[in-house]
Amino acid sequence: MRKIFSILLLTVMFAAAAFPVYADTEMTNPPIVDNAGYLSSEEYAFLSQKLNEIRAKYDFDIAIYTEKELSSDTAEASADDIFDYKGYGAGDTKDGMMLYVCSGTREYHMTTHGEGIADFTDNGLKYLEKEMLPALRDNNYYGAFKIFAEKSDELLQMAADGHPYDKPQRSIAYILIVILLCLSVPLLIAFLMTKRKLSQMNTAVSNDYAEDYMKPGSMQLSDSKDIFLYSTVVRTEKPDDDSGSSTHTSSSGETHGGRGGSF
Repeated sequence: MRKIFSILLLTVMFAAAAFPVYADTEMTNPPIVDNAGYLSSEEYAFLSQKLNEIRAKYDFDIAIYTEKELSSDTAEASADDIFDYKGYGAGDTKDGMMLYVCSGTREYHMTTHGEGIADFTDNGLKYLEKEMLPALRDNNYYGAFKIFAEKSDELLQMAADGHPYDKPQRSIAYILIVILLCLSVPLLIAFLMTKRKLSQMNTAVSNDYAEDYMKPGSMQLSDSKDIFLYSTVVRTEKPDDDSGSSTHTSSSGETHGGRGGSF
């Protein structure tokens, strides 16, 4: 009986994934196309249901597409072309994001379009990448895709609330430097104050003129030169723009945002 119930449940989940219902959208593509064969049938059904829920919740097309070989010259071009030519995107502005993964080259790319460019800023994509990449590198594709779905839901909710994720991601080295500075600055202030107190206790008066210690007429200069010893160069760092999302144009002339790399 339990086995029959499990089979019925999987049948319902597959039906929901194959025939999703959306409000005011025309998202007819399946949320997952797994040509690389990463997922089992149960994993495919669960993730499809999760992505369909996100699609309906935000009226936003979110998808995962895998291939064994790149269908275009690069992972970025492959993701963009699949999104554009296969009709992904919700509404007139084709709002959406797709995670593309190629098993042959071990490359990935997240392409954004329409409102997806504003909802998933460069820093938002960095955050998504940081959370997902360890699982991809461990060949845990189901885990990586699950993280992608969960974190995409999180970032879309932030955007829906009017506060898209736009915090700069700092490395561990940067954090350690900040901690070191926080510890060293008080020590430096204490050292300077102690040095000032000690200098006030010294009653000896220095004399800056050597002639007071010289016998008159004992030294004569026959030649003098100006020798350049050192210089001081001041560099002003150009401030980084951590906000917003960078874009590029795909082969179809569409504007996309995105981020990707190797794993």
